[in-house]
Amino acid sequence: MVLLFLIFGATNLMGQGIRVESAFYGSRGGASVGVDVTSRVQRFADYGEPFRVSNDTLRVDPSPDRVKALVVVYFVNGRRISETVPEGEVFYFRDARYADHDSDDYRPGIRVIRATYGTGGRYVNVTRRVRDLVRDREPFTVSNETFGVDPYEGRGKRLKIFYIRNGEKREREYQEGASVRIW
Repeated sequence: MVLLFLIFGATNLMGQGIRVESAFYGSRGGASVGVDVTSRVQRFADYGEPFRVSNDTLRVDPSPDRVKALVVVYFVNGRRISETVPEGEVFYFRDARYADHDSDDYRPGIRVIRATYGTGGRYVNVTRRVRDLVRDREPFTVSNETFGVDPYEGRGKRLKIFYIRNGEKREREYQEGASVRIW
């Protein structure tokens, strides 16, 4: 059963142009349990901030000892977007400048397949964020600030990017603090 909890109205159009229509955090399966976290997620949207999907961040644990996911339906530039992010991963709002793009292939010839950030077995999926950064064609620095998360506090981290360039599969790894330029 797919959990989708829709609440219409109730939220305002914010300065960043992101309006959260609904946000539901819960488990899937036979006895689905979850809660409405729309107002909490809207606070992150007001600043376009990424955040880790967790009980701590969302300030609730609707189903202890069960794997959960966050389902968010939001509007950017009038475009309705629905995203599901598993517990433990980082949620990124799509950049308003590129909300009209339907494809993950933002640039001809380059397609980011997967990107992870971390070390010592503590990695987070930063694929969507790296896709946005690569699409912008500006160099970026591998850092907690760039990805909005510190998966292993006090330890040096690495960014691993798996991508296809002109039909050829490639893999690159960058140390924290390194400048990345892929295009």
